[in-house]
Parts: sequence; structure tokens; C-alpha cells
Amino acid sequence: MNTEFISGQYDWGLVVVSYIIAGFAAYVAITVVHRVFETAAEQWRWLILGALAMGCGIWSMHMVGMQAFAMPIPVGYAIGKTVASLLAAIAVASLALYVSSREQLGLGAVLVGALLMGAGICVMHYMGMAAMEMSPAIQYDPGLFSASVIIAVAASGAALWILFNLRRISRHRRTPARLLAAAIMAAAISGMHYTGMAAANFPVGTVCGAVDGLGGTWTTLAVAVFSLLLAGLIAGLVRSDAVKHAHLREQRARREDEDRARFLSLYDPQTKLPNRASFQQEIVNFMSRAKRSGVNFDLYYCSVNFPGEPSDEIIDDAIDGIAKRLRAGCQPGDFLARYTRQEFVFLRARMHEHDAPEAVRQTLRVACSAPVDVRSEVVSPQSHIGFAQYPSDGDNSRTLLFAATRSADATPSTPTRGRFALVR
Repeated sequence: MNTEFISGQYDWGLVVVSYIIAGFAAYVAITVVHRVFETAAEQWRWLILGALAMGCGIWSMHMVGMQAFAMPIPVGYAIGKTVASLLAAIAVASLALYVSSREQLGLGAVLVGALLMGAGICVMHYMGMAAMEMSPAIQYDPGLFSASVIIAVAASGAALWILFNLRRISRHRRTPARLLAAAIMAAAISGMHYTGMAAANFPVGTVCGAVDGLGGTWTTLAVAVFSLLLAGLIAGLVRSDAVKHAHLREQRARREDEDRARFLSLYDPQTKLPNRASFQQEIVNFMSRAKRSGVNFDLYYCSVNFPGEPSDEIIDDAIDGIAKRLRAGCQPGDFLARYTRQEFVFLRARMHEHDAPEAVRQTLRVACSAPVDVRSEVVSPQSHIGFAQYPSDGDNSRTLLFAATRSADATPSTPTRGRFALVR
């Protein structure tokens, strides 16, 4: 016996509205996934907000799409089943955003996620259809019903792939790519819905048992406006958070640049020792403390030369090794600086008048003259170690440095260009 079915017509204006809602929800979801990827510390907040925007958007698209199909009988939707379909949509969106925001997304994860999401979308759609409580029941065409399920799974897999891959796209291509991806996702979501609607057949004489429930033009309008406003609000929050974090990154980068500039102005970039400018500041501090406390200090000058004219790279590596030795011999309160390329200066407070500077001088001589292993070579530097005491040998940095260089123990066969560079 052939059953006759009710014929209905689509309001194409509402069909377009349903597609726009799906597209906007997809765009917000794509934006949220990018935010989750960039701000791992706040990912749960964005996952929840994104799931609300995407889930409500998908659900609203289905509600508006069902309202777009006009039948010659009064229609409504049971509140309980309608809310259950909304919760199913939010659960589907949560799963999609969570899976696509992971660091890695393999084929297995895509397949499992697509199956779970597809099942959730089908539950949402057909739960929404069941909310009409039609009697006799809706009869579904097996082929179109199966097609809607396949489309739901395929659309879910495509959504996961799109959401995952778009988060790494370059900034100048981001907006066009997101718009295109949102359009594709909306087409897939809408395709599943309208295929499922095409599968539904309403026998002649059927009656809607939920006619006193949700429904009507005003309900459709309220659903559409609510979903768009919610998605727009969350998109605004994403944008505001992105601007805030970009500003913070700029501030952090500026501070890092300032710290780097400050470091380079006071420290040698190769050895990380204080440089000449830092030494000029620190010796003033030493002299001020000496005047206040009566504890004088000694200034030691170290000049290092390399016989045989090795390459600049060899010299730089050897100097770095010597700097490490000198630093290892420092005590609390000492000050060591790289004054020029091959010169160091060393300040130490003389706590007792009988403290012998010759012992310190010998320690510095060993640190500067001991062979250094550099690039599979052994370099044997020659050093000149000078000494001056504040204030007997000078009461300012220039006279102290000059006195220290004059006392340096140079040999006739060793170049002395370093000592002259120090006092220029």
C-alpha cells in the first residue's frame, strides 16, 4: 500500500539565513582554535566559549533550516528534546575544538573524531526532528538517511582538518583562508541538514504533538539573533584577547631589546664580563667605599698576547677560555672586566695591609699564561701583569691604570701594544 505524504515548501530566505549562521559559527570556531593554539595557558576558557559559539551556531542553523520548511499543518518543537539537541551540538563542538587544538593530529585521530562528531551531529539533527512529535511518525528514506549520516561524518572530518591546519597559516593569508574555510564548513553542515530533511517524509494526516511548544516566526528570529549575537560576542572577545596579547608581546620585546642594549653597553658580548664602561663606573664605587670605610683596594692589569699571529677566531676563543679562568679565581667583592680585546682589569679590596699583591699577581699570571686548547690546537699565550694600589699610586682611574701598566712585567721579546691601548 502506497502512503501519501504531505508536500512542503522552503522559504529560501530562511535557507540563506541558516547558511549564514552556519558560516559565522564556523568562522568563530576557526578563530577560537587559533587562539587556543596561541594561548595554551587559557585554552579551557577558549574551548568552552568556542564550543558555545560553534554548538549554538550549528544548532541554530538546524532550527532555522527546519523552520524554513513550511508545511500545511501547525508545527512546534518539544522543549525537552530541543534542549537535548542543543546540548548534543555543544558536545560535538567541544569535541571538534579539543581534537583540532592538539599539538599533533594523525589520521587515526581524524577518523575517530569524525565518527564521534558525525554521530553527535546526527543525534542533534534527528533529535530535533523527533522534537516535533509527529503522529503518525516521520518516515525516512533509507538512502537519503544513510547519505545524511555519511555527509555528517565527512563534514566532521573536513572540519577537523580545516580547524587544525588553519591555525598555522601566515598572518597575511589568514582572513581570506578563514572565510573560505568557514564557507566550506557551512556548506558541509547545511548539506547534511537539508539531506536529512529530504529524507523525512510526513504522511498525510500526520499531526504535530508539540504544536504548543517552541515554534513560529518569532522563535526562529530569536534563535537566529541569539546565535549570531553570541558568536559575535565571542569573536569580539577573541579579537580583544589577541590585541591584548600582541600588545604584551610588543612590550616584552621592547623590554628585551632595552635589556639587551643595556647589557651590551656594560658587558662584553663574547665573554659576558663587564666591559670598559662598566669598569669606569665600578672603580668610582670602589674609590667611594674606600673613602668612607678606609679600606683601600688594588688594581691589577692583565695584557695577553699570542705569538705566531694566530687567526682572529683562535684569539677570540683563547680569550674566552682565559676569561673563564680569571672568573673562577674571583672572590666575593672582586670585580673583573674585559677592558679591550686582549686586556683585563681586576679590582680587589685590601682588607689587611699585609695582604700580598704579588700572590694575586702570580695567580693572574698563571690564569693568563697557561696553555689553552682551542679548536684542536694548543695556544700558549704570553701575559703582562701589572699592579697599582689606591690611593698611593693614584687617586683616579686613569692614574691607577697608568701605574698598573708601568709595573707590568714585559719581556723584550714580547709585544707591548696592549699596554699602550689601555691608557689611550
